[in-house]
Amino acid sequence: MNEEYYTTSNIDEGYSPEAMANMESALEEFAVSLLEIKPEDANIAVFRGLKITMQGRPRRIAELGNVESPEGPMKIQLMIYNKEQIEQILEFIKQNGFPAKNEVGSQFIHIRVPKPSRMQLEELGDEVIRRTNTACTRLMKIKTNTGLRIRAAMEKEYIDQRISGIALKKIDHALERITKEMKIVGIIKRKGILGSFFKTIERDDADLLKVINKRIKLEKDRVLKEEELRIQKEALAYNVQNTDPVNDSDLEKEAPKIVDDQNISLNN
Repeated sequence: MNEEYYTTSNIDEGYSPEAMANMESALEEFAVSLLEIKPEDANIAVFRGLKITMQGRPRRIAELGNVESPEGPMKIQLMIYNKEQIEQILEFIKQNGFPAKNEVGSQFIHIRVPKPSRMQLEELGDEVIRRTNTACTRLMKIKTNTGLRIRAAMEKEYIDQRISGIALKKIDHALERITKEMKIVGIIKRKGILGSFFKTIERDDADLLKVINKRIKLEKDRVLKEEELRIQKEALAYNVQNTDPVNDSDLEKEAPKIVDDQNISLNN
């Protein structure tokens, strides 16, 4: 039998399906974990970490007022509990690079969170790489643990060597496929964070970028084709609706006229 049969045949063994399911779950969890990495959070985290010395003791901003963002994460509204501390806190915030203002008589300080610097974006990109490598290592552990279980099953003669070989081939194929998908997800996330600052770092980044660009092109072509078909269907439906239907009464009125015309022609 050929290799394709071994990798696709429905052999009665539960090792490879379990391993592949665990790998798919690891991929989903990895993708979800990347959602919490947001460029706009870089400076927000810096702001929340600021400490001001009040009465000889370092205090976090959140300890001195209520921090809210009703208009979005990049606009912070800080309500200071003690009005006497407003001026000092306002100057401290400005000195740390955050544009801020306070209206006379108001307890609120309005802060605009600046966009993250290139260095901060690159740090987030490095965090994505770190998580990608950790996730890929998890896949390898799933393969290794399943391989040990298969070996133990062979030693106890629960399965024979042929079944073992088929299971291992399936697991290897899944490992290669899902590892590739993980790295693609990581690159897409890094590109989204870094924008024009993105550059290839990992060894296979360049090859995976070609895969990503090909997928993007295919998706654009698919969407364009669907749009063309939609327009064609709408145009066809419009033509059908605006075509004048043949009225039987009109035909009856025209019939005598046609007969008269024919008689005149014959007489002439």
